[in-house]
Amino acid sequence: MCTVFSNVPNDWAVCFMHDCILKEQCLRHHAGRSLPVNQHSALTVLPSARTGDSCQEFHAMKTERLAWGFSHLFDDVKHSDYRPLRREIEAYFGSRFVYYRYHRGFNKLCEEEQQWIDGLFRRYGYTAPRVYDNYRTSWKY
Repeated sequence: MCTVFSNVPNDWAVCFMHDCILKEQCLRHHAGRSLPVNQHSALTVLPSARTGDSCQEFHAMKTERLAWGFSHLFDDVKHSDYRPLRREIEAYFGSRFVYYRYHRGFNKLCEEEQQWIDGLFRRYGYTAPRVYDNYRTSWKY
């Protein structure tokens, strides 16, 4: 999977230790290799993080399926359940503003958030898995 450095979170340290034995399995090193040529500074992992054959900052290269867009999230929901479901989702996100950021795709739902929403709908009796407008596989930072 190709890494675009702009997808790396701003507060996420990258690694440039080319002699590390874990570098091929480490997402921090992979992200460091994707640094664009015109970027001259980044948050980095210091050599003191490494002790022998291990590293305190090692981050395994795992992917996750992100989702966004709620156009059909409530298609099978009864009118009487819509408002309570919607309010619980807004409360989970912290505000209506953040809810709309997920709906419009500015924010992406991680797999745990998708599972929470599926669980919420199951509590209301809707067993079908929720379908979102868009999906993308990304590195799990």
